[in-house]
Amino acid sequence: MVVTPDGLVLAYEGNVDDFEKAGALYIELQLICEKIMSELEYGDLEEMFIRSKSGCVVLLPIGDKGLLACMSTPDVNSSKLQMFTWKAVAGLFELM
Repeated sequence: MVVTPDGLVLAYEGNVDDFEKAGALYIELQLICEKIMSELEYGDLEEMFIRSKSGCVVLLPIGDKGLLACMSTPDVNSSKLQMFTWKAVAGLFELM
């Protein structure tokens, strides 16, 4: 899913029931994570990875242009997922 900074979903693929709500939630999560990193003085946010019993979510900022959200099953190879998402963000950054 590609989401603009204001929560507008530009593109998505998969079986998300309410893609507009998911896009807005991902932007909110990014804002919360940015605030945490800022308060801890850890620098700019580069990547967010969340794993639960039902699945995983990787969120990567596309510069200041938006956010790439990738959802997967919990048994995903997280190293491969990270490589694919970083490659996708590099391509999206050039397009946007």
